[in-house]
Amino acid sequence: MATDRSNDLRAFKSFIEAKLSNGGGDLTLDDALGLWDIETQPVSEREASIKAVREALDDMYAGDTGIPADELMAPLSRKYGLS
Repeated sequence: MATDRSNDLRAFKSFIEAKLSNGGGDLTLDDALGLWDIETQPVSEREASIKAVREALDDMYAGDTGIPADELMAPLSRKYGLS
């Protein structure tokens, strides 16, 4: 059974070594894990994310200003008991 690359410790070690040898010594652990997640996500997920970002940018360039943060956060705050 093939090992999924995102759960392959040797692949992660190689990824970290490559980052460190190419000037990535200032990366935080969170940054490195985030980059790992991006680089190992399935192509279909990556394509869907890119499509969603492009659509959002197109909307923004067309004048869509979205929802004001306070209007968006109010129901979420109530739902999750946040202050």
